[in-house]
Amino acid sequence: MRAFCIEFLSAKRYKQIYTNDVDPTVQVQGKRGLIFDSKGKILATNLFLYDLFIDPKYYLKNQKKIDNTKFLNFVDKVFNINIQDIIQENPKKQYINIGILPIKYYHYVKINIPLGFGLQKLQERYYPYENTVSHIIGFVDENGNGVIGVEKQYNMYLEGQKIFEKVYLTPYGNLNYTKIPQNGDNIHLTINETVQSYLHYLLKSTLKKHKAKMAMGIVMKPDGAILAMDDVPGYNDNKYYDYTNYSRIKDMPINFLFEPGSVFKIVTMSSALNSGIFNGHETLWCDNGYWPVFGHVIEDVEDNKHLRFDQVFAYSSNVCSAKIALKENKKIFYKYLWRFGFGKKTGIDLPGEESGIVKDYVNLRPFDLATMAFGQGISVTQIQLARAYCAIANGGYLITPHVLNYISKNHKIIYKYKEHFVKILKPQTVKKVKHILADVVKYGTGIYAQLKNYSIGGKTGTAQVANGHGGYSKKKYIGSFVAIFPLNKPRFVILITVVDPKGVNYGGVVAAPYVAKMASFLAAYYKIPGNNTINNNIKKIAWGQ
Repeated sequence: MRAFCIEFLSAKRYKQIYTNDVDPTVQVQGKRGLIFDSKGKILATNLFLYDLFIDPKYYLKNQKKIDNTKFLNFVDKVFNINIQDIIQENPKKQYINIGILPIKYYHYVKINIPLGFGLQKLQERYYPYENTVSHIIGFVDENGNGVIGVEKQYNMYLEGQKIFEKVYLTPYGNLNYTKIPQNGDNIHLTINETVQSYLHYLLKSTLKKHKAKMAMGIVMKPDGAILAMDDVPGYNDNKYYDYTNYSRIKDMPINFLFEPGSVFKIVTMSSALNSGIFNGHETLWCDNGYWPVFGHVIEDVEDNKHLRFDQVFAYSSNVCSAKIALKENKKIFYKYLWRFGFGKKTGIDLPGEESGIVKDYVNLRPFDLATMAFGQGISVTQIQLARAYCAIANGGYLITPHVLNYISKNHKIIYKYKEHFVKILKPQTVKKVKHILADVVKYGTGIYAQLKNYSIGGKTGTAQVANGHGGYSKKKYIGSFVAIFPLNKPRFVILITVVDPKGVNYGGVVAAPYVAKMASFLAAYYKIPGNNTINNNIKKIAWGQ
């Protein structure tokens, strides 16, 4: 009966006695780890704020010793409360949190704080580069948990240890702990902030010039290490709560699905050559750029007649690309489509990656295969495309894109990222494909990507946007250009995609010049020696592919 009276009839009273008499227990957390770029620049750090609290029991015990009216009025004004009423209503409590103190009042409070009041140190995440690296870094929520980007992907390493600790509050505002929680680990990325900032600038430039809806870009090494990745318009991760449109926060290069257009012809040319069905010396009939087939019509912008295998891709003929894929048949084409990793996630160490959309192999119609040959009827992400071109840049190996370099704790490396390579192409195939990519820039649809004194190869792409009714819009396009630079000794793959540009919308115009600017910047930044050759044979051609 006694136990019943205590546990049920008098529970509320005993809980109040317990609350008033015991020392408070608070959650204490170690500092969140920092995030660095590849050169040691801090991309995410911690700022420290202070919670103002009061120990009413201690304050009342010492209030007669000094007049605290001025300080109490200050608290009332800043926090919009009546602190004296709170004290009188809770005379036996030992801890009441008043709120976060605005930083501008810190020194005043530190000097004038009365006995019984105190400041508890809190940490808040801060991103020095705001919009520039926001899509990669992400942000944390109000509880300090990673929500998106690197902050979420490596949250278990970054977050400091959390412990619930019984603390003693001193009259001078200090919290006495018996245990000190461990701080989080530091994350070191492959991202180079300088390269990232320049990419951000280029994307904003093409977005503005061509009045586009969105622009995305990737700069990565052939081994999969990402130097820069961004999309605009972006967001400021210090003020993520201001963006009600979630698409502004998404990491579009790994999340946004689109039909790639002719940049996807890397699969068509590679599968044809690697399988041995074509040797690269064949001549194909392009039907004057107009080919009725399977009840549909495939068209080229140019009225092409006969083209050599390499010219098919240099001039970006859809008709001949379709013929090549049909001669391969779907078994061979899909074999290499899957080898390049389309239709599945790349495995990049960032959350939110999409797999892409590939039509069902079993029910694939011949016309579907024909259109996939030039990047229509298949949806991909930018990171999938960049990885495909990395396979050409690195000699025929499929890699896993990544932003992590290593993780450190107490100035010691505790984990180093290990690259993964899978052989997918023969060396002779890679050599021929690189030659074709060089031709695209020398005399084909990518001439606006030419650079003095440097070899560069790439591929243009201009894709129609599906209208949602089984067809394609006649007004909306997506223009892309992807390059390997320098082509003779590849060090970078550069990809820029512009979504819904107004006016001229070809990838060779809206993307290729900006890829060239990025390549030129990389050459200067990394002090890459040129080959002292200048291509003055630049001519204007149609930009339809």
